Amino acid sequence: QNICFPNFRPSHHSLEEYRALKKYIMLRTRAARKQPSDHNGPGLSHGLPLQGLNQVDDDSRGRSKAFLPRSTLMALTLFLIGTIGVIYSRLSTKLRRHEALNPSERSKMKSSSNSQPKKSYDKSSDNSNSTPNHNTNKKNAVNDVQNTYSPTTNRTLHVIFSTDCSTFQHWQSYLFFHSAYKISQPGYITRIASGCKPEEEEKERKWHEENVQHDMSERYRIHFTPHFSGVKDATTGEVKGDYKFFNKPFGLKHFLEFGEFTGLRDGVSAGDIEGSGFKMKDPQAIIILCDPDFLLLRPLTDDFSNERETIISIRRKTFFQSKHHNYPQLHDDLPSRYIVDHGRPFGQTYGLGAQWRKFGLEVITGVNNSPAKAVDQSDGGLLYPAGPPYIGTAEDMYKIAVKWSEFAPGVHHEYPHLLAEMYAYCIAAAHLELPHTLVDSMMISSSGVGGEGWKFIQNIPSEEVCPFAMDFDHSKYPLPSVIHFCQHYQVDKFFFSKRKMPHDIFTCDFPLLVEPPMDIGSGKYLSFIAPNRPATERKSISPEKEKMEAFVVCALTKAVNDASIHFKTRHCSEGGWNDKKTYNLWSGKKS
Repeated sequence: QNICFPNFRPSHHSLEEYRALKKYIMLRTRAARKQPSDHNGPGLSHGLPLQGLNQVDDDSRGRSKAFLPRSTLMALTLFLIGTIGVIYSRLSTKLRRHEALNPSERSKMKSSSNSQPKKSYDKSSDNSNSTPNHNTNKKNAVNDVQNTYSPTTNRTLHVIFSTDCSTFQHWQSYLFFHSAYKISQPGYITRIASGCKPEEEEKERKWHEENVQHDMSERYRIHFTPHFSGVKDATTGEVKGDYKFFNKPFGLKHFLEFGEFTGLRDGVSAGDIEGSGFKMKDPQAIIILCDPDFLLLRPLTDDFSNERETIISIRRKTFFQSKHHNYPQLHDDLPSRYIVDHGRPFGQTYGLGAQWRKFGLEVITGVNNSPAKAVDQSDGGLLYPAGPPYIGTAEDMYKIAVKWSEFAPGVHHEYPHLLAEMYAYCIAAAHLELPHTLVDSMMISSSGVGGEGWKFIQNIPSEEVCPFAMDFDHSKYPLPSVIHFCQHYQVDKFFFSKRKMPHDIFTCDFPLLVEPPMDIGSGKYLSFIAPNRPATERKSISPEKEKMEAFVVCALTKAVNDASIHFKTRHCSEGGWNDKKTYNLWSGKKS
């Protein structure tokens, strides 16, 4: 039934009669408003050509009975306004959800909507609650397991990162997965969670399945390992401390031995682990070992042959071009020289130098003639001071993991400080005679430090730094692969630090972060004030420093907000989640 003509049935009248009736009602309504009559009805002739229709009577005030009373119209108007408001709210929510999707998923949705026929509505399947039905995990998850291969070598990629089971690394893990989702990172992406108690493991597994694997990709996994971070007395074997960075070498080894796609199995054939009686399921796979405090800006791969997006120091380039060194696999004129392969791992340049050569290598390696002892100072600083992302074949990375986990306790005993496990990696690689090709451009971390990809950031026009960081496009300006946000970043009072981030940021009730103005990085804000310090302690910074810090602050703030919106729009009741940008990391308060 037509809402304006409740008794009208189009099937009982011709189209011409319907149009005439509609015109008649409109004319009588206008006339009734303009020329009310107290005895002759409205100032309008009843001679309209309405053959076959009865005339409509007037009421005592000369109004057509077909015209609804004012109170009814008012109620109808309010009803329509309310309906429009509900529709607008739902469309806004859908828009926010759409904006939270990565570009590939948007295109998938568009193509599927154009190609698939619409399904009829089934009331039994209707669910008005906006919380996803996790019993349909396999149906609703982003089923893109085909996107697991390197676009260059067609080898399976495994991007992994090591964590403990703390809430501090819980939110970092979610941000890591979401940043990988946004840039369509190929490969399996696995969080290695070490040392979880049984109840923590159950909770983390369920949360991961519902909020990561279900909502982002079936390729996003979690792998649990025993507790590895205890520091043992060299004589008694008693645990006397904790060094959480042991989780990285031991977690990598555990993943490569017991992982679903990478684990070891019995047999003697290609891929055998020397002397172990086991072989790897996929020794050709590419392992990319990261840290949890990474924000991915463009996909990590095994191919560094594109000069536009790869920076290798001139000193190393000269070394590789020379024929007068003892590493034939590193000669610059080899085909596929800058593609990861057996015997040719890659890594990000770190400022470790050849410091590892000064450790007691005989004690640490357990042999007197370790090949690590034969590496001179020059080669030690050119080929081994690698850090995450570490990239190598599964076969090479397993060899490194075995020796890395073997050497790390000895290095920590001699050097019980932050970088002990990184020095142990250098020694393991040198002991195995696996020199690394070190790349400067995979990472930015500490603004202005050499050996990082800050050149890319400096090449972005100053007025575009923050807008570009919030909506980066590698095709427009080349970017480093990741931001390693292990420092404090600040321009004026706009600030980011992982240590200041509330651990419950990805929940329904917690607000979004206050976002910086779009003009930071432009040269307008050449100072900063440390969090919660008085204005008298303001310190000056250079335009270059402002630009670098602004890029990181803008990129990380927007990334956290995007990840938060992604979570909220999928797991919070409609209209029941906090979308206000009111939490200020600088002050640690909600504004």
